[in-house]
Amino acid sequence: MRCTLAGTVGTWLLAWAALAAADFWQEKDFTVWSAQQVEKMLTESPWAKKVTIVVGGLREEALGSFQWGTSDPGGGVVCLSADCGALWSPDSGSAEFQRVRRVTVMVAWISGLPFRQALVRGQTGPDALIPLDQQRQLTEDQPFYTLAVIGLPLRLAAQGGTIDELKTKTALKPNRKDRIAPADIRAFGDGDQSVRVEFLFPKANAIALGDKEVEFITKLGNVELTKKFKLADMMVGGRLAL
Repeated sequence: MRCTLAGTVGTWLLAWAALAAADFWQEKDFTVWSAQQVEKMLTESPWAKKVTIVVGGLREEALGSFQWGTSDPGGGVVCLSADCGALWSPDSGSAEFQRVRRVTVMVAWISGLPFRQALVRGQTGPDALIPLDQQRQLTEDQPFYTLAVIGLPLRLAAQGGTIDELKTKTALKPNRKDRIAPADIRAFGDGDQSVRVEFLFPKANAIALGDKEVEFITKLGNVELTKKFKLADMMVGGRLAL
């Protein structure tokens, strides 16, 4: 009897711990997500990642024979480290740093169901009913894996060249699989000084949980932008939500 009781209590505690640790998109229907939860899904979740781009570069003479980027305003590197501010501070007052500027953009997997649910919830507001037609649209299969770079400075976006040129510099790279080239790229105005660029990738070579992670890669001028997504974190209801 004691063993049975102990086993029951242990199972209950494990279940309770798992529930307590569950993310809101796993335990709550999107129709009851709060405004804070919608914001988190759209800006800091397995489907939405921030990337800091260091635009510009250091003059060669500032670092002896070694050169980071170029002194051309179109040059630049991507900084994914918290140390970037210390290394390349635009507030240093030195002429070598005057062309360096840090810009944070969002790389979002916008075809993912939780992300699309957050968009709908955000449009209707936290207390409003979600129209049935919008709910039905969320059940439709997405024909592409669609990722977006959001908040991209207009001048930097223009350095990507033509759509065809940008296609050659962009890919999704699942672990242990061939690169997936974009079928289409679309750009939308996102304010006066920034744009949202959407990249549509075909699903012919389907991404699977066994791939473990997928890396998004693109290049704008001399600035390479990359971000990895962990597939295990993008599971909802036992399925990949891509």
